[in-house]
Amino acid sequence: MILWVAGASAANEDSQNAKDDRVPVNVMVVHTSDGEGGIDPRARALDEKLKRQLRYKSMRVIREERVDLRLNEVGQVDLPDGRAVRMRPLHKNRHGVLIAVDVEGAVKLDARAANHHKVVIGAGAYQGGNLAISIEPDYEE
Repeated sequence: MILWVAGASAANEDSQNAKDDRVPVNVMVVHTSDGEGGIDPRARALDEKLKRQLRYKSMRVIREERVDLRLNEVGQVDLPDGRAVRMRPLHKNRHGVLIAVDVEGAVKLDARAANHHKVVIGAGAYQGGNLAISIEPDYEE
């Protein structure tokens, strides 16, 4: 009986460590341009964040993906131009997640994002406008 309780306790501890190690990330790839088309309803929150900083008339969501990662695990989302965005959570604490991000041919950076807060990265020119990538940690606290 004591061994079973110790085993259950160890299993609970492993389960808690696995939970602490998880860093699901919501990734949105958008195309912004001066063309007509307005703001894609799925990008309203991103538009609110960017409209005071960048000039564009339209924002269209190209891809939305949830990447379920663990600390130090690399995840990838493909861009419409054949490049990729790679991300790797490095550290997680009460202030958020430190994530290494590599946008092929554009930028490499480490960014700290609080849970449920977006980090937005420009990914260069695309079809008469620009690509932008929103990375938002979305984990249980």
